[in-house]
Amino acid sequence: MDTKDGGKMHVVMLPWLAFGHVLPFTEFAKRVARQGHRVTFLSTPRNTRRLIDIPPGLAGLIRVVDVQLPRVEHLPEHAEATIDLPSDDLRPYLRRAYDAAFQRELSLLLQEAKPDWVLVDYASYWAPAAAARHGVPCAFLSLFGAAALSFFGTPEALLGLGRHAKTEPAHFTVVPEYVPFPTTVAFRGYEARGMFKPRMVPLQRIALGLQASGLPFIWAFRAPTDAVSGGLPEGFEERVAGRGVVCRGWVPQVRFLAHASVGGFLTHAGWNSITEGLAQGVRLVLLPLVFEQGLNARNLVDKKISMEVARDEQDGSFAADDIAAALRRVMVEGEGEQFGAKVKELVKVFGDDEVNDTCVRDFLRHLSEHSKKNQG
Repeated sequence: MDTKDGGKMHVVMLPWLAFGHVLPFTEFAKRVARQGHRVTFLSTPRNTRRLIDIPPGLAGLIRVVDVQLPRVEHLPEHAEATIDLPSDDLRPYLRRAYDAAFQRELSLLLQEAKPDWVLVDYASYWAPAAAARHGVPCAFLSLFGAAALSFFGTPEALLGLGRHAKTEPAHFTVVPEYVPFPTTVAFRGYEARGMFKPRMVPLQRIALGLQASGLPFIWAFRAPTDAVSGGLPEGFEERVAGRGVVCRGWVPQVRFLAHASVGGFLTHAGWNSITEGLAQGVRLVLLPLVFEQGLNARNLVDKKISMEVARDEQDGSFAADDIAAALRRVMVEGEGEQFGAKVKELVKVFGDDEVNDTCVRDFLRHLSEHSKKNQG
């Protein structure tokens, strides 16, 4: 690798301010550093304290830069991640603070250090132009799976331009014409409409479904700010005492999934959660809610890897019994054995560190070759 540092690169990473983004970016930074490359990781002080744990052996290769967010009207004090917001309505104010602080910090860093690459999350829309002004290449490190990204289309389409642009709900409910193989994987009507007008999650129905399933569970629960009695049905925790535990707020999901007593995972079907579940060989029950989650769910169901909670095709509603039925079918009834066998096979891919490190090496080699080509 013909880079400035004897063949090793210096990479800057900018994750969005959400736990589900900071954590995978951190894990990726560690894998990059284990290959001998330097990483500058932009974070905030509170997120660094809560989430970022750099092993002593990598401390000389990973530098975490804490970026102080500015005061923004309506943004709660000490809010440095989406989990700190009492309402999703406040996300625009967190974005405003992020844009102001991280854009400034990146510009300073590019002037002082001139790294080899900048790797950005979806939120740093201003980063490519900033990097280009300093002659530094920039790449989008997506937390969506490749299948979902291919559905959304080219950068031109994402900007709402060209023949494949998706500018209204109906455009998301059909398989794009450029997909070269037969598939039925697409958004349902209620999911497509939800992209333009998100819906509240019926947490009480999920609670009653867990209760009706009769299965032991641990639930990472975050109540909405306007919830009555904590957002759970009255007496719920007393009724499930002894077999169900409700953990309010964030939990170390990977550690929980790795525990020998955990055999199944009811998840919203975000790609991070899917890969974490498959890496541990746990059976998946899918309840997609927003973003690309519906595509992920259809894809896994189509491949007979998991089961999706039954929903009303018109409005996306579901009953407690639908939750209970899906959980029992996957966990205790006969057909659950095929799901168990399938996820055990996939551990060899998602849970194999050697496979993951090979993918990282291939990715880094691609970055290096791109740099050499443009330098030449």
